[in-house]
Amino acid sequence: METQAEKKVSTLYLEQGMYISSLDRPWLDTPFLIQGFIINNDDEILLLKKYCEHVYIDTDKGVDTAQFIHEANKLKTNQRLEQCLVDQTRLVEYVDTKTATEEMPVARMAIDEASNRVVSLMESVKSGKTVDIKQAKDVVEPILESIIRNPEALMWLTQMRNKDSYTYSHSVDNCALAIAFGRHMGLPKEDINTLAMGLLLMDIGKMKIPVEVLNKSEPLTEDEFRLVRSHVAHSVDVLKKSEGISIDIINIALTHHERFDGSGYPSGLVRAETPVYGRIAAIIDCYDAMTSKRPYGEPVSPYAALQEIYNWRNKYFQEELVEQFLQCLGVFPTGSLVEMHSGEVCIVMAQNKTRRMSPQVMLLLDKKKQPYAEYQVIDLINQPSEYDENPLTIFRGLDPGAYGIDPTEFYL
Repeated sequence: METQAEKKVSTLYLEQGMYISSLDRPWLDTPFLIQGFIINNDDEILLLKKYCEHVYIDTDKGVDTAQFIHEANKLKTNQRLEQCLVDQTRLVEYVDTKTATEEMPVARMAIDEASNRVVSLMESVKSGKTVDIKQAKDVVEPILESIIRNPEALMWLTQMRNKDSYTYSHSVDNCALAIAFGRHMGLPKEDINTLAMGLLLMDIGKMKIPVEVLNKSEPLTEDEFRLVRSHVAHSVDVLKKSEGISIDIINIALTHHERFDGSGYPSGLVRAETPVYGRIAAIIDCYDAMTSKRPYGEPVSPYAALQEIYNWRNKYFQEELVEQFLQCLGVFPTGSLVEMHSGEVCIVMAQNKTRRMSPQVMLLLDKKKQPYAEYQVIDLINQPSEYDENPLTIFRGLDPGAYGIDPTEFYL
């Protein structure tokens, strides 16, 4: 029972001199011999982080903390964006300044450079260094500028490119999705940059997790699962020690596994107790994970992933943000494989903002599921005259790799 002198504290914020009065689990499930003790060294903090997500401290018997779970206002949020969600308004109206075709070569250079640079960034942290803010900016800025000009080219390329490492590609893809989502929501570039940096760096603590655990294809043991979840604590530790990293970015790392109904971790925050950037990060992180090939599972189609996220609105994710995310990506997101009512198979090239069910597509397979000799791009709103009598319409989304189609073949 929490007393007036007790505070429920995330193990991310433990310090020497605190008095630990109780844990989030029975004492007998941990190696601590004394039930109630003063933290005397960093080794005890690391052990508490290993076994617990939160503890209770007695401020009459030890030092206090400024960060504790049940005071949501201790976690900084973006008040402008919070108000925009209430008012359903945009602060900036972005206009495409390039077509997707014009932007494609620049976008490809941006995503290739970002993929290379993020490896260096992550490996540096793995070797024990802090985050180099310049390296992080060098990853984010080319992607940001490309998506501001036209989001479709880079969104296409993130789906088409070969992804050698889930952890590294997940960081780049999260960053790109964050920028596209921020643009769609009409955020100023400064706020989009913060969101992008947070999504890029929020999993950097995984560099402290043994690679054999991260790449394990079998179900994780309870200890391994706890170890993987500790990446949040590692990410926060690394980012707090890194020069030039804002509290908003740190809080994205801290809260991107929280859930709207309080079922997330590490703090079990409920609804708006999670800052708005963290609520956005949770949706993007989940979507990209579901649509990516991981060591323990095959990807689902973007269409199926969005349907699942929609079903989780107001359970795991805030409904207003889910609605905005679906509007941003479209019913069939760029890079999706789709089958037409005619039987032909296409890949979505770009969205039509006025009619989300009618994107631009590239015809890949004919009605008999045979490859076309030449791939034709068709705008489902403005179809060629030969389709006047039987216009192409989408029947369903397809799983990645359906009919043996390899998306990397279309990495233009």
